[in-house]
Amino acid sequence: MSEYSDAQSRWIGTWQNQKGSVMRIRGVVTEKTGTPDDTEHFRITGTYQTAKGSIPFNVKSPLSGYVTLDQITFSVSFRYFAGDRDIHSLTAWAGQILPNPDNPARESLQTLWNLVPNLADGEHEDQYGWVIAWSGTDRFTRLSSDPDHIVVEPS
Repeated sequence: MSEYSDAQSRWIGTWQNQKGSVMRIRGVVTEKTGTPDDTEHFRITGTYQTAKGSIPFNVKSPLSGYVTLDQITFSVSFRYFAGDRDIHSLTAWAGQILPNPDNPARESLQTLWNLVPNLADGEHEDQYGWVIAWSGTDRFTRLSSDPDHIVVEPS
């Protein structure tokens, strides 16, 4: 199996994290760097449905990133209009497929993330001070190799 085919079979599909958010990786595309060694990179695209925050679960936000073997980095642009409010933030994840600590026979995608919220000048300064990003961890489990796999909204 080629590295490209391996990336497609490993990553394309529906993934869900421990909070109920859903990542759907729909495509893997080869990109060449144009350098003398002509290294291949694998770009991913898809959507993300968050189970947390101000954006409803049914809203699919765009996802893009890169994968190399069992490692991934991706970002999501969250944007939702609620009346006259423009709710938006950016989040980036980086991680690796590793044995699941709860079930070593299964693999899971373990990631670190950073979220940059929309804080207007001076808004929330007392609450957040100098903080411009929140950080955390997520563990994703692959539900299906089908990116259109039906997932029920978490309660």
